[in-house]
Amino acid sequence: MSRFGSDPLNFFSSVYQNAAPWDIGAPQPAMAALIEKYPPSNPILDLGCGSGDLAIYLAKLGHQVVGIDFVESAIKSAQDKAAALPHGTALSLNFQVADALSPSLLNKKFGAVFDSGFYHLFNQDQCEQLIDEVASILRPYGCYYLHEFAVEFPVPNVPRQISIDEIKTYFTADKGWRIKEIQTVEFLSRVAPPVPATCACIERMPV
Repeated sequence: MSRFGSDPLNFFSSVYQNAAPWDIGAPQPAMAALIEKYPPSNPILDLGCGSGDLAIYLAKLGHQVVGIDFVESAIKSAQDKAAALPHGTALSLNFQVADALSPSLLNKKFGAVFDSGFYHLFNQDQCEQLIDEVASILRPYGCYYLHEFAVEFPVPNVPRQISIDEIKTYFTADKGWRIKEIQTVEFLSRVAPPVPATCACIERMPV
């Protein structure tokens, strides 16, 4: 059972009928800081890209970015934003409707995978599957950039708490991961005060 009811697509599609609460018109500041400290390698995949703000930010930095989400209206919004960009920047963006839990279906290898508020939407067993998926598409020394809620809310239809301990438990050296950085930061929204968040840059080691 999803944390977002029996039909998560319907839930998120309804959220995107208006501006989503997490759409702040820019990347999350903690993610932008992580990008500056650990510049990603191309090409980049943005999992659960929503309306595209993070992917567009990365493209403006000169990166080639694929953004995927299962909400058609979110992808349409991202495509519209991309179309308004300078031609060269727009050409480096590819937004498509796809299952971000199964990125291996894209049949493409990536130098970096970004996850700004996607991982925390799922229960632990699904997250373990997602980690395996990300491992299968990341090139050696590519990085997985994570930014997720670090607090549990006692209400339905909200992300779960992702602790530093959970990240350290799942992303281990024997599974081919090296945590370059992990810290407690904030996650911003348009509708509520900032919430505590876990932010990490995790490198995929050659197996």
